[in-house]
Amino acid sequence: MPVSLVTGASGGIGRAICLRLLQDGHNVIAHYNSADVRFIGDFAGHTASVFPVKADLRNNAEIEQLSKLVETRCGYVDHVISAAGAAADGLIINYPESTWDEVIDINLSGCFRVIRAMLPLLIKANGGHIITISSLSAVKGTPGQCAYSASKSALLGLTYSLAKELSPHNIRVNAVMPGYIGTTMGLANPRALERAKSDSVLDTLSDAEEAAGLVLFILSTKTVTGQVFTLDSRLI
Repeated sequence: MPVSLVTGASGGIGRAICLRLLQDGHNVIAHYNSADVRFIGDFAGHTASVFPVKADLRNNAEIEQLSKLVETRCGYVDHVISAAGAAADGLIINYPESTWDEVIDINLSGCFRVIRAMLPLLIKANGGHIITISSLSAVKGTPGQCAYSASKSALLGLTYSLAKELSPHNIRVNAVMPGYIGTTMGLANPRALERAKSDSVLDTLSDAEEAAGLVLFILSTKTVTGQVFTLDSRLI
C-alpha cells in the first residue's frame, strides 16, 4: 500500500485529500497542528490506515520528530502533499512584519522543512511524488494579501527547482492551484470569498473534493513533473 504524508490534514483541502487517498487504498500520515485530533473521526471506516501526527511546521525539531515517527511506523514515504497553509490579510502600509514572517514561515518555509526532512524516506521508496498547494494569488496577486500571495508564488519557484533537482531520484514535483474554496480559512474572509465568486466565469467557488481528485490523478502519473495544475473557474 502506498504511504502518503498530508500536511494540514485537519483543514478543508487537506482533509478532503486524506479521505480520497484512504478511499484509494493509501496509508495516510495525517499531519495537524492546532486542530483537535478528533478530526480523524471524519475518516470513519479508514482509521486503521490513518496515522495522525502533530507538529508545528515552524519548528525544525518537531518536523524532525515527525520524520522519525513516520520512519519508525512505515519505513518510507511514497508521496508528500503539502496542504498546510495560513493567511492573514491586511494592507501593506499597516501590515506587521511579525505577521508577514509567520505567513511566510508556515506557507513557504514549513513546506521546505517538511520536504527536506522527508526526502530520505522518499528516496528509500525509490521515488514518488511531492505536491505543493499554491494559489491563483501566486500569479495574479490579490489586494491585501501581500504575504499570502508572495508565499504562494515562492512555492512555485520551489516546485520548479525541486522538479529538476530531484528527478535523478525519480521524485516528481508538481503544484496545484485549487481555487478559492469555502474552507474555514476561505470563509474567514467573506469579502474575498464574494470577490472570488464574482470573478468566476461559472459564478461559483471551487470544490475541495475536486481538488482531492486532481491530487489523486497527479499521483497516478509517471512522467509528469515541474507542472502547475489549476483547478479554478477564474481566468488568469
